[in-house]
Amino acid sequence: MKNSYIVNIWEFEGKINIKLEKAFLLLINKKISEKYKNKKKIYKKLLKYTNCPFSTFCVKLKKAHKSFIDLEIILSLCKILNISNKQLQKNIIAYKSRKGKNMIINPKLPIKITPVFDMLIAHHIGDGTVINGKNRTPYFGYRQFNKKYRFLYLKKIESIFGNVIYKKDYIQNDKTTKIYSPVTCSEWFFKIYNLNTNSFKSETARIPIALFNKNWKHKLAFLIGIIIDEGHIDSDLIIIRLKNKELITDLHNLCNDLNYISTIKPGKEGIFCLYILSKRLGKFYADYCNLLKEYPEIDLGFKGDKIKQFIKRQNKPKRYIKGNKEKILYELKNTNLTVNELSEKLKMTRQGARYLVNKLIKENLVEIKSITKFANNQYGLK
Repeated sequence: MKNSYIVNIWEFEGKINIKLEKAFLLLINKKISEKYKNKKKIYKKLLKYTNCPFSTFCVKLKKAHKSFIDLEIILSLCKILNISNKQLQKNIIAYKSRKGKNMIINPKLPIKITPVFDMLIAHHIGDGTVINGKNRTPYFGYRQFNKKYRFLYLKKIESIFGNVIYKKDYIQNDKTTKIYSPVTCSEWFFKIYNLNTNSFKSETARIPIALFNKNWKHKLAFLIGIIIDEGHIDSDLIIIRLKNKELITDLHNLCNDLNYISTIKPGKEGIFCLYILSKRLGKFYADYCNLLKEYPEIDLGFKGDKIKQFIKRQNKPKRYIKGNKEKILYELKNTNLTVNELSEKLKMTRQGARYLVNKLIKENLVEIKSITKFANNQYGLK
């Protein structure tokens, strides 16, 4: 299974309930009537597959286009009636876990393991959690404060499995920052690469070995997922900070495979930093744009916009622009700003803005006014 790019409904190991197209259900009932005359006879053959009471079986088989029926019952019926599993799969209109409340409608069957699937693996390592309650099948939660990224997470799930109908509206409810992957979907994030709950813990997670054998699209999608959750765009660098040295090393190797230039440096308090350097950031962004055309769900959002701004600055003719000190003084005349805010307003690098701010401090024209989020200094006129 771990090398498969296709997953069929009959490969699900959990207890699954399904809804069927009405025409297909009529076909099943017609074949039962023609071959066995009544449901009692075929039910006796089914007893070795299910302990479902006969009365319940009759009701479920009659209404399986409106309500759910056990997958194993339909699979067994199809086997007895010489109906192929592929024909059955084409006629499934919804499925869910047996005790689950969230369902998949308009399912994409068979499930295809696209680069978006591998991006979801990265999300579950980055800002994901495994919910592993007593007597419950493990499933994933994903904490995301950015509404767009939260919406895109759902779109990624749906691009692989089909439309998800949740009991709660996770997208419109701004009080909710966590969204969940249904149990029937979560199962495959473990099985495709033979992973377990430790595979998604921040201190023990690794990039699945099989991912390194896939093409550039799968590798880049995984990297983008980590950048969304753990990355910081610092002017002309992408920085990923983690305590997990092995995972940082895996990401470094992934960058090498993708022909991006990166380096690892130790940070403070046991943190390890991966720097994706500016020399190949143009290639990264070009690859990302190509992948985005094929899979819109991988959108880097505001982080992609920051990289785009750097690429534009990088592609501008290099020339000295006089008067930037005066422009900084003008911007600080009415409001206090950070170095990042100044660099964005003046369309210059963060390093250049910092250099000029430090010169203005030495000239006794500018001073630190306050410290903002993430320990960034705000500067103003003295």
